[in-house]
This record gives sequence, structure tokens and C-alpha cells, in this order.
Amino acid sequence: MRNSFSLCLGLLPLAMGVLLNGDAAQGQDVKTPTLPAVKHLIDTHIHLFDPNRPDGIPWPPSDDKVLYKPHLPAEFSELAKPAGVTGVVVVEASDRLEDNRWVLDQVQDNPFYVALVGNIDPYRKDFGKQLNRLAKDKRFVGIRARNSDPIDYNDPQVLKNFSKLAKAGLSLDILANGKGVEGVREVDELAGKVPDVRIVVDHVLGYDIDGNPPSQEWLDAVASLSRHKNVYCKVSGLYQRCTQQPAPHDPEHYRTVLDPLFEGFGADRLIYGSNWPCTKKSGDYGSFVRLVNAYFAEKGQEACEKYFWKNAAVAYGLPLK
Repeated sequence: MRNSFSLCLGLLPLAMGVLLNGDAAQGQDVKTPTLPAVKHLIDTHIHLFDPNRPDGIPWPPSDDKVLYKPHLPAEFSELAKPAGVTGVVVVEASDRLEDNRWVLDQVQDNPFYVALVGNIDPYRKDFGKQLNRLAKDKRFVGIRARNSDPIDYNDPQVLKNFSKLAKAGLSLDILANGKGVEGVREVDELAGKVPDVRIVVDHVLGYDIDGNPPSQEWLDAVASLSRHKNVYCKVSGLYQRCTQQPAPHDPEHYRTVLDPLFEGFGADRLIYGSNWPCTKKSGDYGSFVRLVNAYFAEKGQEACEKYFWKNAAVAYGLPLK
């Protein structure tokens, strides 16, 4: 493993309350299993930003009354640690190259924040130079593919730059939100072209969750994508991917999506992430941990260990044992 920083250790609580204030506020009296003790709980998908910075921020938009305010480490730590989180991977929410450094500075000397999935424009001719510069900080574990315009995954420059990630031992996050079947197929094709790159597809492959069974077309696309052993899927952002808002807290609402993902990717390639602070729009942080635990607890202790931290350690090269 390439990282040398230490992680906050500790067992999760053996039992948590079965109803959180956020659930009660929405009238969702949903009881979930007690949270099993796992060695680590790594949240692999949160965002940090501050609209009060002199140059502002490119996201979220200023008219978003929930998100457009400072979301910084102190707030998240206070929410996440009581829910059992022992380590955090920040995912850059900005497309500005300089903001990679801003995030790293926010969590400097804080071992709770173990890694950053940053941002480098995949079309940059100096991609390798910027990658080497950022990777000098061992917390920098990869990039999330993003650009102001849709990315052409057939572009030779893009593919060349992605191959540099593999050579550096770094990962590639992909956000396929709103693309449906086409988005899954797009990643499928890319995974075959860069088989040495560890690819993490965020937020249940970008599926729009409405509680109904997915189409056979989507199921077939997921089955095809999951055959690529270099591809991982984040079971993250469930609240945000719901067509119903605020999103339900009932685990049964998500089963028709989670079952085919578990069947395809198995216990070894599904990864936990919350997508905080976007979670605020549907409930408190603890409610999200309990939601995903309600599903994975059914799969047994080892499946929980893999989902909550072991798979993240492999996908992002984290020094977790």
C-alpha cells in the first residue's frame, strides 16, 4: 500500500438506537438492525467547501439553501464519529485544479481524513505533471473524472491520461448520474480500454431510484459492467438518487436496486459512501449509516467488513488491516 498515514481505530458501537430524530421528523418509523461491530467504517464520499472563500466556489449553486454554506471538517467529524465512522475519503467537489490543495490543507494533520479523490481535467496535456505534483501528498489517492463538458472516453488524450493513473497506483472515480443505461455502458466500454485502472463508479451507478424494479436493459448493463474486475461500485448517495424527495428511510425502497448490484459485484466490490452534505436534504447522517447497514447486515459479518472498509482499502490503496 502506498499510504503511510495512520488511521483512527476503534470498534463501532455494538448497538445503536433504532430510531433517529431525522426519521421521526419525517414520520418514518423504520426500525433497523443494531450496527455490527466492524474494525473500521470508512466514508469514501464526502465533500468539503466554503462559499465564503474570496473566489467563491463553483458548486453548489448559491440558490441552494441547504448546501450553500460552509461544510468543513469540524462539522462532519462531530456528526460522523458518533455514527461509528473511523476514517474519511474526501471527494473534490470543485473543477478548479487549485482546490485540490485547498482541501488537503483543510485536513492537514487530521488523521480522521485519510484520503482525497481529487480533480485534474482529463484533457490536460500536462496531466502527468499535475498528477505527480499532487501525488507527493500521500493522501491523494486518485481523481474523479470531470470536465465542464461531457467527457469523451474514446478520446486518445483522455485514455492516455487515465493510463497514467494506473502507473501511479491511483484510482479513477466516475459520476454517471442521470445517464441511466447509457452511463453504465459507457463505463463498461472504458473499463475494457483501461483494464489496469481501478475504477469506482459513484452513487449506485447513477441509477434513479423510484422503488420499482429496474428495466431488464439496465440489469443486463450492470451484469456486463460487473464482469470487469477492475470496477467497483459505491453504494452511496442513495438519498440523492431517489426520485422521491425527501428520500424514504425504509431499506425496502432500495432493495430492487441493491439486489442486482450485490449479485453482480458481490461482496468484494461494493463500497460505502454517504455523499455528505447532500444527505442533509433527506435526513441526518446517522440515518444513512443505518439505512445501508439494514441491507448489508443481512449479508453477514464479513460482507459488512468488506462494504464498510475492506473494499475501500483495495480500491483506494488505503493502509487498513
